[in-house]
Amino acid sequence: MSNTGYYFWLVILVLYILSPVDAHPLFFDDLIAFVILLYLWFRHSGRRTGRGHSSCSGRGSQEHVNSSPGSLSLQDAYKLLGIDPGASLNEIKKAYREKVSKSHPDKVEHLSEELKQKAQEITLDLNNAYEIISRHKAR
Repeated sequence: MSNTGYYFWLVILVLYILSPVDAHPLFFDDLIAFVILLYLWFRHSGRRTGRGHSSCSGRGSQEHVNSSPGSLSLQDAYKLLGIDPGASLNEIKKAYREKVSKSHPDKVEHLSEELKQKAQEITLDLNNAYEIISRHKAR
């Protein structure tokens, strides 16, 4: 949905909730309108911040070049995690957890926006690298 459509429905729903005119004599219609409003808001805010199916919370609005799993090569993924291609799944998981624990955005919550954004980018890269290697090893 475009921003214009989003704001249109946002205004319509808020006006309906606040208006004394109701389709149902009790508050059920207002409750349904409120749930739709929340749905639109969460859906729109999730798209705007670039949150995908990553385990990060996606604070701030940024776009990242390597957000799709296919953008890293397999060799780059191994290099990013600092492991060799012959590593076992346990070694891969251990390396991934160590790297993510150092660069997770929640760890740098108290620092500047630049550092938070950099931590977000690094964590996304690590997630992508782990996903690529996991899919390759599963074959």
